[in-house]
Amino acid sequence: MKVDDLDRFFDEVASRSLAEEHGRESVEHVEKTLLSDLRPVRPMAGVWALSLGFAALFAAFGTASASMLGLHGLHVLSAGQRAFIFLTLLAVAWLASAACAREMRPTGRRLGVFSLVVAALAFPALFALVFHDYGARNFVHEGVPCLVAGMCVSIPTAFVIAYLLRRGFVVGWGMAGLAAGTLSGLTGLAMLELHCSNLKAIHVIVWHVAVVIVSGIIGFAIGWAVGRFRRIAI
Repeated sequence: MKVDDLDRFFDEVASRSLAEEHGRESVEHVEKTLLSDLRPVRPMAGVWALSLGFAALFAAFGTASASMLGLHGLHVLSAGQRAFIFLTLLAVAWLASAACAREMRPTGRRLGVFSLVVAALAFPALFALVFHDYGARNFVHEGVPCLVAGMCVSIPTAFVIAYLLRRGFVVGWGMAGLAAGTLSGLTGLAMLELHCSNLKAIHVIVWHVAVVIVSGIIGFAIGWAVGRFRRIAI
């Protein structure tokens, strides 16, 4: 049914239910009542602009939190290690930022799962390439504080991302939560690479990368729960 068909249908109903001399006046009165409070909506920014905003949030939160804790990790990395690690971080963070931006629109290809899979595969391979000490001494004792520190950066970042996502038109909150969790986890990972001076390969591969994976899973679970609650409430 087209818009013109709907208009004709409502006109016919109005003409049958109202007297001829009052029908048109009544219809015009209803139209004025319904349309008087309507205001034009500000267009949403493009995907590129939104992606840039999310990427800037990633860089700002990651750098600020690492600066507060101390840039010990940055000082012990070689120039080559810095280039490989932080260029990869920026590339994957841009992918996750694009995933968040796309979730704010009802149409478009979803990238949340893809960004999490890329992060979960790319960083272990990268860290295995640039770090060569596989000593496992104090593995848990040294690893848990990094996981906790990374999540302490990831969680507040996720809240800010979720607030921004609500400014758009999110259809699938589970996938939106996954995208937000991945980007916030990457923020925690960036902080750890700037702050943590432990260059054992097994430590970085397991505990640092775990921040991204855990954040993505938690983000999906929370987003799915929020979406289900919204459907029930409606």
